[in-house]
Amino acid sequence: MAATEVFRGHRITRWPVVLVAIASAAISSIASRSTAGVVIPSGCTSIQNVPVQYSIEYGAAIQGIFDNFNGMGSGCVDCHFAVADGGAGNLDLRAGFSWGDLVEVSSDEDASLIYVVPNHPEQSLLFQKINCDTPSSLARMPLDNYGGGLSIEQQALIYDWIAAGAPITTTDGIFRNNFDIRGFDQ
Repeated sequence: MAATEVFRGHRITRWPVVLVAIASAAISSIASRSTAGVVIPSGCTSIQNVPVQYSIEYGAAIQGIFDNFNGMGSGCVDCHFAVADGGAGNLDLRAGFSWGDLVEVSSDEDASLIYVVPNHPEQSLLFQKINCDTPSSLARMPLDNYGGGLSIEQQALIYDWIAAGAPITTTDGIFRNNFDIRGFDQ
């Protein structure tokens, strides 16, 4: 049964499970890539019960997660920094680098996968990596649940940021034409 809430005078229908939209996006994404070795994300954490965030400031919210996701100094930047300095892959999540290394950038693990596809979290490797035990490429992040891992609310925040177009500024508005699919099929 769908739940309806009102945001800024607009009715927003929130569906508990929308398998058709997710399956369609996954099939479309997979069909556009080579099928050799394709892994369909599985073991994904449900974020459907986390309230949608409509106004997200990239520098404070998203970069804040990358810098210190557990409030005790553990961040994605502990591993994902400049390769020349010993960091992981082509992904530098330090302030000033993260957005440019994520949005519409191919993964160095699999060039057919894009870290962040604006407006499409279901196609974005970043969301798969933080939300699914078996993402399309390698392992869930943070690796080995480093620092306790990201909370469900942090996962949902990254989803909402991508769904809102993944801007480097602040998101503000209702996305997906008042329709929110929130996450992967369980």
